[in-house]
Amino acid sequence: MRGLPAFAVRRPVTILMMTLGFVLIGIVSLFQIPVELMPNISFGQISIIAEIRGGIPPTEVETLVTKPIEEAVSSVGNLKDIISVSKEGLATIIMEFEPGIDMDVAAMEVREKFARIQKDLPKQMEKPVIAKYEYADVPVLILAVTNLVEWQPSFTPGGEEKGEQAGGILPDQGPYSVEQLRRIVDEEIKDRLQRIEGVANIEVSGGRERKILIEVDQQKLMAYHLPIEQVINILSLNNLSLLAGDVQKVEEKYLVRVMGEFRDIREIENIGIALTPQGSILRLKEVARIEDSYLEPSSLARLNERPVVSLYIQKESTANTVKVAEAVLKETEAIPSLIRRDIRMTPTSNQAEFIKKAVDTVKESMILGGVIAVLILALFFIREKKMLYVCSALTVLLILGFFLSYA
Repeated sequence: MRGLPAFAVRRPVTILMMTLGFVLIGIVSLFQIPVELMPNISFGQISIIAEIRGGIPPTEVETLVTKPIEEAVSSVGNLKDIISVSKEGLATIIMEFEPGIDMDVAAMEVREKFARIQKDLPKQMEKPVIAKYEYADVPVLILAVTNLVEWQPSFTPGGEEKGEQAGGILPDQGPYSVEQLRRIVDEEIKDRLQRIEGVANIEVSGGRERKILIEVDQQKLMAYHLPIEQVINILSLNNLSLLAGDVQKVEEKYLVRVMGEFRDIREIENIGIALTPQGSILRLKEVARIEDSYLEPSSLARLNERPVVSLYIQKESTANTVKVAEAVLKETEAIPSLIRRDIRMTPTSNQAEFIKKAVDTVKESMILGGVIAVLILALFFIREKKMLYVCSALTVLLILGFFLSYA
């Protein structure tokens, strides 16, 4: 007898220790393997998603946002294709790279190229999302934001539902209207969830976005010989927050800002847009109607036939679905106590639950298969000791396979 069998016979304690070591490594690896339905493979895509306020039409989105971004990122190395989608108030640029490159380095280069032209993009553009994820991916988690207490809308004598008052502040406690829920989601919830590791993009559906609407009377503008561009420019120039310099004091440095943003509708109404022939100031309210209102809804979200605000959460292509979903759900449990006490965040779709059920099914199949294998071996081995040897060897090999999978 030579080789490994001879060594095993001469050194049984050594072989036993090695076997127990393999078993221990395999068990530890089993709990470290991430649970996922399919392997996390990056298909070499990076997406840039930019939202623009004000309902800019697709043609202007393409001219002002999409094309400048395309030109800026087209010089990124190993870039294969660029696909762009321009919608009303939304620009999406999808970059596909050559296979086998380091996507972390590619994402860093894309952010660097984008940062160079960001100052030239429209000021109405929200902070863009630059992430490694597939644009066509379905969301891994969908959350519905609702009231703990049922919302009872009040109506005006004419039969119209009352909206939020102009310049009003959201109450600390609900119930909230669906428009107020949308505002809470946009201002307080979305950014918190966006910072979670592995989250690539969050889309909000339902409710109406609060906007200050200015309806200009064209006949009055013509009477004062005022172009609409002058009104728009004056509004833009008077709604700024600029850095005016700094003050150096011993070892401390204070930044000085000029706060010139509008705080309520009255400030917008009383802004001067021109001088009349008599020398008086022509104010905006004399040629336009200013209203604190909402945009027309572009999407609807309902839960149990009631309107809600939904969040569609997409993960990065290399992130683990289960870990991302668990991290988001953990954060949603803390959000109501941190910001608003009278809201509920209900998961209406969760891919992680499906993955866990699929993995549990695999576990049950493995256990059932192991039992059947032992019964079949019992039919061929009369002596129980031989059967025990074979079963032990198969078990050790199976546990060692966990380590190989993790590695």
